[in-house]
Amino acid sequence: MITVLLLLGALSVEAQNNEYKLDQDYGIAADGTVFLESDDAEVNIIASDRFDVNVNVYHRIDVDGIEWGSDGDFKMNVRQRDGDLYIEEAERNNNSLRIGHVDREYRITVRIPRGVSIDVKGDDGAYEISDVGGGISMVADDSDINIENATGESFSFKIDDGVIRMDKGQGKLTATLDDGELRVENGNFNEIDVRGDDADLYFATVLSDAGQYYFGIDDGDLELDILDGGGSIDIAHDDTNINTIGTFSKIRDEDERTVYKVKGGNASVEIESEDGKIVLRYSE
Repeated sequence: MITVLLLLGALSVEAQNNEYKLDQDYGIAADGTVFLESDDAEVNIIASDRFDVNVNVYHRIDVDGIEWGSDGDFKMNVRQRDGDLYIEEAERNNNSLRIGHVDREYRITVRIPRGVSIDVKGDDGAYEISDVGGGISMVADDSDINIENATGESFSFKIDDGVIRMDKGQGKLTATLDDGELRVENGNFNEIDVRGDDADLYFATVLSDAGQYYFGIDDGDLELDILDGGGSIDIAHDDTNINTIGTFSKIRDEDERTVYKVKGGNASVEIESEDGKIVLRYSE
């Protein structure tokens, strides 16, 4: 009995505070990429007219209760390679059991040069990204992502049960969503390839004269707001409700295929929809 009590005493934690801080500048090539991997963090990525990368990390765990085992100390690894910068959590044991109240605070702020690209992988995070002039690639699960003033030319997203809100962007955008939401405002893309399963999609974009646009949705909704330009919109549909707002000429109307024409350009828009809702809007 005494041995058990001593063991519990040795393993118990009362108001334990595990804190980690990092605030460091790192070099990067002008056309380099910042790779970031993290889980369950509040992440801010801010681009500006600087020449290096500042990485600021704050991680704290407060435990008020009992803990068996140990995950090991939290640490962020940062390394430079071939002009790029890699930021990732160091591997830990993950073999602890906690009973009681656990409070975790985890913040990452990365300040980068405006022309640098970012490649982000995360789980259960919240992301605020602003003024990035390079490409943006993200693979995230159960995350909330807000992208402001995106001025790059390449965007790639793979999202599972998450939300992306994006302002601006041009060039090429590809996305795959499973039970997610993607909302793009003020776009000027010449190529889009988006595929969603149980997803909600909203795109407000200019149609490039020779642009290629594909939207594939299964049990989801698509709202396409054409800001300028024109072309053909070819929709293959099954059990789908289609509504148009603005000047659309219907040039083909079949049970499972509808084709519209919008004056002002020669873009090609292809939509495949099963069990969904489509709204087309032309903002003259």
